[in-house]
Amino acid sequence: MPIRLTKAVKALLILCFAAFILQHTGDQFFGTNFLGWFGLVPHGFVFEYRFWQIITYAFLHGDVMHLFLNLMMLVFIGGELEAVWGTARFLRFYFFCSLSAGVLYLLLQLLIWGESGLQTPMVGASGAIYGLLMAYGLLFGERVLLFMMLFPMKAKHFVWVLAAIEFMTTVYSGRGGLASAAHLGGMVAGFGALWGGAAWKVFRKHREQAREASKREKKRKAAEHLRLVVSNEEKDENERPKTWH
Repeated sequence: MPIRLTKAVKALLILCFAAFILQHTGDQFFGTNFLGWFGLVPHGFVFEYRFWQIITYAFLHGDVMHLFLNLMMLVFIGGELEAVWGTARFLRFYFFCSLSAGVLYLLLQLLIWGESGLQTPMVGASGAIYGLLMAYGLLFGERVLLFMMLFPMKAKHFVWVLAAIEFMTTVYSGRGGLASAAHLGGMVAGFGALWGGAAWKVFRKHREQAREASKREKKRKAAEHLRLVVSNEEKDENERPKTWH
């Protein structure tokens, strides 16, 4: 599969890698608290008003493998989606999926685990990446991806296998499954954004067609009325009494 490093994909790669270096260097060697300040911590977000966490958490990662897998998927599928959509739409979609995954994580921690879940942070771009995977599976369903880097599989099947894995992880992994639920949230958000966008385009198209039909009908009625008026005037002129000189 060809790799396309487009503008937004490059920027996201650089930002995630730089944030990873700062996060782990600062936290491990200098005693900083990047995770507490910039990871998505329910207590910090809700009670300490660290609302920026809903955005910044997607640039932090737990370990090297976490970072590598997310950035690898971004490289493989992100450039092609950006080339089709354009940079602005690609970034809107990316952050919409990321925000949706974060909001779902917060709600689940607060509703399911309550006090015990308030200090559990979430980091990683996985919610956005899973949203991109959903979009890729819908738009390029016949493309072949390597499942677990070994098994070739069509993109449309790859997406549903991942969704099934994340669903089972959510159900059977206890508290750890909430991160997988957030991944599913990113996928659902991606599907909803694409479906909603397509539905809106269809609605606008039908509305434009209805307007054009209404305009044509008005023009037709106006033309008929004009012909009627002209016809009556000609008749009146012919019936007018003539005077001979």
